[in-house]
Amino acid sequence: MVVARTAQKGEDVEPGMPRILLRHIIAELLRVQILTASVLVAVIAFGAAIRPIMQNLLGAEEVLQFVTLASVPMLQYALPFAGAFAGTIVYARLAADNEIVAMSAAGLSYRRILMPAAALGLVLFLGMALLVDAGVPRFWTSMRRLITRDVTRLFVSSVERGEAFRVGNTQLYADEVLVIPGTELGEKIEENGASAATRPTTRLALAGVAAIETGPDGRTQTEFTAEFATVDVYRTDESAFLKLLFRNATAFRDGEDALVYVPQAEPEAIDLGKGIQLEPKDLDTAGLLGVWNDVGAYHRVAEARRDAVGSLTAVDAWSCVTKALSDTGTARFADAGGVRIYEVKNAQLMGSTLVPRTKGDIELVEIERGVVTKRAAVTQATLNAEPRPKGAGMRFELLARADTVADLRGLGSGRWPPRIVGLAAENCAAPDRADVSLEALVTEAKAAPELQEGPAAQAAIAARAAGARIEHEIDRVRADIVARIVQRINQSLSAPLMLLLGAVLAIRLRGGNPLQIYLIAFIPSIADILLISGGEQMLKDGTSITGVFVASSGNLVILAVIADSLRRVAKN
Repeated sequence: MVVARTAQKGEDVEPGMPRILLRHIIAELLRVQILTASVLVAVIAFGAAIRPIMQNLLGAEEVLQFVTLASVPMLQYALPFAGAFAGTIVYARLAADNEIVAMSAAGLSYRRILMPAAALGLVLFLGMALLVDAGVPRFWTSMRRLITRDVTRLFVSSVERGEAFRVGNTQLYADEVLVIPGTELGEKIEENGASAATRPTTRLALAGVAAIETGPDGRTQTEFTAEFATVDVYRTDESAFLKLLFRNATAFRDGEDALVYVPQAEPEAIDLGKGIQLEPKDLDTAGLLGVWNDVGAYHRVAEARRDAVGSLTAVDAWSCVTKALSDTGTARFADAGGVRIYEVKNAQLMGSTLVPRTKGDIELVEIERGVVTKRAAVTQATLNAEPRPKGAGMRFELLARADTVADLRGLGSGRWPPRIVGLAAENCAAPDRADVSLEALVTEAKAAPELQEGPAAQAAIAARAAGARIEHEIDRVRADIVARIVQRINQSLSAPLMLLLGAVLAIRLRGGNPLQIYLIAFIPSIADILLISGGEQMLKDGTSITGVFVASSGNLVILAVIADSLRRVAKN
């Protein structure tokens, strides 16, 4: 053996481990760990691919790509167990060959005998920290993109499983689906004058269709059924768009006591974007800190903010219209183009229904470029909030049936439109809340007036709910960030600790069967992974000391077992 330095008189010096022996043990540990990790990763990655394969979410040509991508995230689970196995096998063999006894007799302490495992454990910790922080999030995202990039396959697989295909706040059901490739559509589309660039890549022909549109609070807003429908899929770069066309559809809207039959309905195109919204698990530490510092830009918080702004805008608009009708009985609305003005006179709001304020009828007046063009009288009318995309301004729709219309342009009796959409209430401009801080917006939303009834009351309820949702989403995302950081730290520490656990137990139980020794090390290792996962879930529900302790308790137990085993070995 090689002595580390020359002993001075009266001084005991512990000999150092020869470099050749150090390199030999590290090389053996690496060899066994790499082989074990490779086998574990292959098994776990193929296991992860079973579900998307069974659900027809992966084609034959994509399975190998998916398994390759899945191999990197699965390393975070394979490396700790491979480390425990390597430590057990290598040190059990050294103990069986009496190498441990020889090293101890030569003056090496067990601390130095375990130095190769500790050195490899340090490297393993750094590798795991880089893996779980940078590698795993990126590869998880790549796996999700691989599965979701073919929207046609996702839709078809949903229909085959009898499940809904969810796009945004819309769920689509269908009894049957037929996929028509874009190449078969080419001749018909080009006959209609469309270029190949605007040709859909795929068309889905659906039979027995049902669709449900939900609001921000999860309640059903619109539902309809149709005999047939087509879904055209368009692609531009990495984005995808769905264009739906329903035939012979029957629609029902929340708050309306009537079914509406529509021979053909063509909703607005749905932008799928890249199909992926990044969650905390998809971000590295820099990304997590960025979300923490700018939580308002996080997509769930931003969506809740849009709902709050929209609800507050609706409260302002309805309150303004209600006040105008209450004070003067008259309200004025401008159409989307700003060309026509519609006046409602002698009216008051009862819920969303306009009824006469005094004896007589409600008078409707159309003004075009400052000139009165039409007058009509009705016994009642309906004023609704027009459904609009999120982020769009508040608009009304006016429903009225007028039997007698006076056309003041001299063009005959004329006709009053039964439904006028895109109306903005005059003198009811809502304040600009684009630059309002989240705290101020939450305060305003939660302080929305508690009205008795009517659309303004419903909008105020939605505003208060949106304010509470903003707070909930902020707490939720920040708790998720803490959970991810704690999980990554403990996951990184688990690998070197399991390696040392296997090595220490092999020395302590020398002479035993290596597989039996590994089984003893395997049980606390499994418990460690389960505790890390359980603590992470507790922290996601709400940051607490208990959650941090649970996530860290497995590593603390393993560390205690290592210390106790070293004490017993040194004592004996």
